[in-house]
Amino acid sequence: MLCLTCHRVRPALNRADYTAERAWLILRRGLCSCSGPPPQATRPAVVRKHARTAK
Repeated sequence: MLCLTCHRVRPALNRADYTAERAWLILRRGLCSCSGPPPQATRPAVVRKHARTAK
């Protein structure tokens, strides 16, 4: 429930996450405004040449 970066309460993912405990923690610690985890590094797409067909 707490952000590992700023140690504040992370935004809720669904309606069931909105509880009295969560509201109390937001008042005590604040709401996380981090951008979230960094996107995973992706490798550039591999460009493949067309396979040659035997004649």
